[in-house]
Amino acid sequence: MKLWTLFAFTASIGMGDCSMLDKAVCYVNGWLQSYRYRLGVSQKYLQWCSKTTNASWWHAYAIKHRPWRPHVCVPCEWITQMVPSSAHVFEVGCGSGANLLWLQQRGFQRLGGSDIAVSAIEMCDLLAKYYKTRINTIVDDALNPRFRPEKVDVLLSVNWLYHIPGASLEDLFKIYGECVKPKGYMAFDCISSKYNAMPNNKNHTADVRLPMEKRRPSEYTFRMTTGEVERCISRYGYKISKKRELRTFPPRNVFIAQRYC
Repeated sequence: MKLWTLFAFTASIGMGDCSMLDKAVCYVNGWLQSYRYRLGVSQKYLQWCSKTTNASWWHAYAIKHRPWRPHVCVPCEWITQMVPSSAHVFEVGCGSGANLLWLQQRGFQRLGGSDIAVSAIEMCDLLAKYYKTRINTIVDDALNPRFRPEKVDVLLSVNWLYHIPGASLEDLFKIYGECVKPKGYMAFDCISSKYNAMPNNKNHTADVRLPMEKRRPSEYTFRMTTGEVERCISRYGYKISKKRELRTFPPRNVFIAQRYC
C-alpha cells in the first residue's frame, strides 16, 4: 500500500473511530521505521523454527511485524541510547527473543532472558544460531521465578505483564526491583488508563463482533495513569527517566525508570 493511500485512509476515518485511526497511525509509523526495527531473519528460517519447536504462531508473527509494535521497539531503542553495549540486559517474558536479538545486532553481548514457555526459549536458541550468537535464556515463571538475575544494568519487561490475570506493575518491581544496579534502569510498557473510556474495553478484542453474552473478559487486565505508575515505582526506589504515549490500539505508554536507591 502506498504512503499516500495510507494518509488518505487515515484522514477519511476522522475522529469518530479512534481505534481505527490509532491502528492506521501505528501502521504508517511502522512502515516508516521498518528499516530500524526489523530483525531481518529470513521468513523460511522463521517458519522452520516455529515448526521445529512447535512454538505458538504468535512468536513468528511478532518477529515479522516487529516494526509495527512500538511498545517493544521504543524501549529497546532507548536502551541503546542510555547504556553502552557492554551493559548487562535481562528481559523477563522474553518470548522467542526478538528484542534480545535486536539488541545483539546492535553490539550488545551480555544478554539474558526468561520465559515460561519451553517452545519459545527453544525458538530463541534457534534464532540465535541463525545470527551465530548465543543468548543466556532459561525457562522460568517470571512472577514466581526460580532464578533472578543479579546486578543488571537494564531489566526489560514488555507486552506480557498486563495479560496475566491478577498481576500488577507492583509485582514486577517487587520481584525484580533489587535485581537492577543502583542507577540502572527498568524498561517497560503499560496499557494507558485512556483505554477505559473506549468502547468495548471490558471485552476481549477478538470478540467484539460476538453477542455480549459470548464475549470473554479483556486480555488487558490492568491499565494505569502516568501518576499511578510514578507512585508505584517510587515505592521501590525508582523514578521515570523517559516516557512516551503511543498512538496504538489499545493506547499504551512506554517508560524507562531509573533506580535511585
